[in-house]
Amino acid sequence: MKVKSDPRARSSALTKQLRGLRQRLSGDPERPITQERLARLLDVSWSTIARWESGGGRPDRHLSEKIERVSEVLGILGDMILREDRLVFFEQEHPLLMGLRPIDLLDNERGARKVVELLEGAESGSFA
Repeated sequence: MKVKSDPRARSSALTKQLRGLRQRLSGDPERPITQERLARLLDVSWSTIARWESGGGRPDRHLSEKIERVSEVLGILGDMILREDRLVFFEQEHPLLMGLRPIDLLDNERGARKVVELLEGAESGSFA
């Protein structure tokens, strides 16, 4: 028998994920980035982020995957760059990514691999 997951639990998990993402993208661990700033990064409205965080909806599959990829890249970034530069990393064009912004490449798995390869190369010193 298949058990359906509780929508409130999924909503709560999404709320935690988004708030955690805002916290991790911040230069100050005590002050997460605003919902508006995360919305700009994900190319949605701030009211959409607010609705998701309050449990009033969920992102579509494409945006859910992009949110997951941003989280994964943040995990890889770790201490490679200063905390206050994390958000800037995603927003600025990068010459080793054909002049594209990492956030734009996280729209799909292939682009995400390019970002991960860039980070792994930087960590190993192959781009030094």
